[in-house]
Amino acid sequence: MNKYIIIVLFVFVIAISVIRVVFIKSKPKDLKLTYEINAGIPFKWEYEIEDESIVGFVKSYVVRDDNKGGKVGASVYTDYVFKGLKEGTTTITFRTVSITGEYPDSNIEKNIVRVDKNLNVTLVKKQ
Repeated sequence: MNKYIIIVLFVFVIAISVIRVVFIKSKPKDLKLTYEINAGIPFKWEYEIEDESIVGFVKSYVVRDDNKGGKVGASVYTDYVFKGLKEGTTTITFRTVSITGEYPDSNIEKNIVRVDKNLNVTLVKKQ
């Protein structure tokens, strides 16, 4: 009798595992881009998405702040998260902007990203 219970439980566990793999779609992979700015310097990063129908901005958040204690010039790292909206390739351009609204030409970074049919976002090239 115990053998039958063990066999039934084993078959049940395998059946549930197969159902999860076949029917439950995995969550698409978002893209995180990390940018660093120095505390005390009046600049911040801004982004621009070339084709907003392919990739969308989700959120940004500070992942590391070395400015504890008010250290001038300490690094602050921020993650910018983007999700895939449809299959294709586009560019996400980051540039620094000062508090006065000026855009220095030296701090421009282009990220070429690709979204696959499952809406997974990958970084193809960083310029």
